Amino acid sequence: MSGPRCYTVAQLLSVELLNMPRRTFFTLKRAGKLPFLMELQPRIGRRIRYRADLVDRYLEGQWGQPRSFASHRKLAS
Repeated sequence: MSGPRCYTVAQLLSVELLNMPRRTFFTLKRAGKLPFLMELQPRIGRRIRYRADLVDRYLEGQWGQPRSFASHRKLAS
Protein backbone atom coordinates (compact mmCIF):
# COMPACT_ATOMS: atom_id res chain seq x y z
CA MET A 1 0.00 0.00 0.00
CA SER A 2 1.44 3.37 -0.96
CA GLY A 3 0.62 6.70 0.64
CA PRO A 4 -0.54 9.88 -1.05
CA ARG A 5 1.69 11.59 -3.60
CA CYS A 6 4.02 14.08 -2.02
CA TYR A 7 6.74 16.63 -2.71
CA THR A 8 9.85 17.21 -0.66
CA VAL A 9 11.26 20.69 0.00
CA ALA A 10 13.95 20.09 -2.65
CA GLN A 11 11.28 19.19 -5.22
CA LEU A 12 9.18 22.26 -4.36
CA LEU A 13 12.16 24.58 -4.75
CA SER A 14 12.97 23.19 -8.21
CA VAL A 15 12.48 25.14 -11.43
CA GLU A 16 9.61 22.84 -12.41
CA LEU A 17 7.53 23.74 -9.34
CA LEU A 18 7.88 26.89 -7.22
CA ASN A 19 11.29 28.02 -8.49
CA MET A 20 12.37 30.00 -5.43
CA PRO A 21 15.35 30.17 -3.09
CA ARG A 22 15.28 28.08 0.07
CA ARG A 23 15.38 31.15 2.34
CA THR A 24 12.40 32.72 0.54
CA PHE A 25 10.45 29.46 0.81
CA PHE A 26 10.92 29.19 4.57
CA THR A 27 10.28 32.93 5.11
CA LEU A 28 6.99 32.74 3.19
CA LYS A 29 6.01 29.50 4.92
CA ARG A 30 6.65 30.98 8.39
CA ALA A 31 4.60 34.07 7.45
CA GLY A 32 1.67 31.88 6.35
CA LYS A 33 1.93 32.97 2.70
CA LEU A 34 1.97 29.38 1.39
CA PRO A 35 -1.37 28.03 2.67
CA PHE A 36 -1.43 25.24 0.09
CA LEU A 37 1.38 23.42 1.92
CA MET A 38 0.12 20.62 4.14
CA GLU A 39 2.79 18.51 5.76
CA LEU A 40 2.31 14.75 5.67
CA GLN A 41 2.84 12.88 8.91
CA PRO A 42 4.81 10.98 9.98
CA ARG A 43 8.01 12.46 8.64
CA ILE A 44 10.45 10.05 7.06
CA GLY A 45 13.59 10.74 9.05
CA ARG A 46 14.19 14.48 8.88
CA ARG A 47 12.61 14.79 5.44
CA ILE A 48 9.51 16.98 5.33
CA ARG A 49 6.89 15.92 2.79
CA TYR A 50 3.97 18.01 1.50
CA ARG A 51 0.75 16.87 -0.15
CA ALA A 52 1.23 16.98 -3.91
CA ASP A 53 -2.45 17.38 -4.81
CA LEU A 54 -2.72 20.75 -3.04
CA VAL A 55 0.53 22.03 -4.56
CA ASP A 56 -0.62 20.90 -8.03
CA ARG A 57 -3.97 22.69 -7.61
CA TYR A 58 -2.13 25.86 -6.63
CA LEU A 59 0.22 25.66 -9.62
CA GLU A 60 -2.75 25.17 -11.96
CA GLY A 61 -4.34 28.36 -10.60
CA GLN A 62 -7.22 26.55 -8.89
CA TRP A 63 -6.38 27.78 -5.38
CA GLY A 64 -8.30 31.03 -5.73
CA GLN A 65 -5.53 33.49 -4.93
CA PRO A 66 -2.85 35.32 -6.90
CA ARG A 67 0.41 33.54 -7.63
CA SER A 68 2.60 36.61 -7.64
CA PHE A 69 5.90 34.89 -6.86
CA ALA A 70 5.44 32.24 -9.55
CA SER A 71 3.63 34.20 -12.26
CA HIS A 72 6.81 34.70 -14.31
CA ARG A 73 6.95 30.95 -14.98
CA LYS A 74 3.81 31.06 -17.13
CA LEU A 75 5.37 33.75 -19.34
CA ALA A 76 8.40 31.58 -20.04
CA SER A 77 6.36 28.56 -21.21
